Amino acid sequence: MERDEFVRFVIPVVIVLIAILAVVILGNLVSSNPDGFEWALFEFAHVSEPTGGFEGIWAFLGEGPLVEVVAGALGVIIALMLGLLLFRAMARKER
Repeated sequence: MERDEFVRFVIPVVIVLIAILAVVILGNLVSSNPDGFEWALFEFAHVSEPTGGFEGIWAFLGEGPLVEVVAGALGVIIALMLGLLLFRAMARKER
């Protein structure tokens, strides 16, 4: 394996691992309490919290802290992969 091929493989893997690590570490900082804007809407404007039929694309995983970390990691990986595919598609058009 040449050096360029190695770098092309290692850099995306390292970026994904850093992103997953960040999701795992920052996942514990998520609050279930509404932020100030939501609180003001609920208390002063008497807006009720919306209830809709859409539970999210990761609803099949259930609930819990581990599920939140897994869903966050999956979301980061999917976003990075879509970005990589878009980057490669744009790079091919320039050739």
